[in-house]
Amino acid sequence: MRIVLDTNVLFSALGFPKDSPPSKILDLARGGQLDVILSPFILDELEKNLKGNLDWDPEALARLRRKLKLLGGMVSPKPHLRVVKRKDSDNRILECAVEAGASVLVTGDLQDLRPLGHFQSIEILTPREFLHKYFPET
Repeated sequence: MRIVLDTNVLFSALGFPKDSPPSKILDLARGGQLDVILSPFILDELEKNLKGNLDWDPEALARLRRKLKLLGGMVSPKPHLRVVKRKDSDNRILECAVEAGASVLVTGDLQDLRPLGHFQSIEILTPREFLHKYFPET
């Protein structure tokens, strides 16, 4: 299954308890059960947040970037969507999901992205909803 993880899900998976839904999703991807497709925008935003909020050093960020690229693949969509009016960065996440041909976009954004429910043929779910629906045994 091809999915896109919003930056906030990756941040939570890397910075918080290992039994959280975001961490479980990342573990499924590391185990080869999911193809996580990312974009340079998502990786750049993640690095900025890890460095600014959790004080990750540049070497750790470079290692992380290399490892995340191995989870499924990378796409480099051109900015073109204007679906979310309040926060344009959310449009970059949607563009990644469209370009990737993702089945699901997993996000913790309850204000702008999750309320969409679907975009084109892409289902938009929170980490907990995703696990409940596709991996109920976790």
